[in-house]
Amino acid sequence: MGDVLWNGPDPDDRDACPYSIDFKCKPAPAKTINSLESGRLMLTVRLKGDAYAAKVKAVAVRLVNKAKKKNLDKVDGSSRLKRQTLLSANLMQDGRRPNRWTGELSIPVSWIEGGTRTYERTGSWTPKSKGDLFALEITYRLFDGSNCTARFSSEDAFHWAARREESM
Repeated sequence: MGDVLWNGPDPDDRDACPYSIDFKCKPAPAKTINSLESGRLMLTVRLKGDAYAAKVKAVAVRLVNKAKKKNLDKVDGSSRLKRQTLLSANLMQDGRRPNRWTGELSIPVSWIEGGTRTYERTGSWTPKSKGDLFALEITYRLFDGSNCTARFSSEDAFHWAARREESM
């Protein structure tokens, strides 16, 4: 029983974490125009491995704003929304396909001003920093109590891929 963390879709230790993580993320607009939400991320996670036999108890996702976390000392005010650097959601298991889990994350406006290719608000600025500004962590919990977490990185909160495309 323990926690295992790795980068990318394939775990390093297949004995402790038997499943690879494949996922699709679909960006969606905010539910209303005047909300404090910049948009939503619709997620479908598929666990891949030999003989998926209901060993997974739960699947959760966390989105970390690494750029904001790094510069939190520069954020004015004490508002929870302004200081928030982490979003999380528990995913729901698909009744017909037990290896699939779905859910959504609501991304606040305070995360996105100028920091994404799409869904930019009017008057937003282009960020000066480059690199992986966001981290997406997908965790599956096995019935033995172990947590297996895959971490993915992106410059954009709305665009994610389980596997990087090979360049020619």
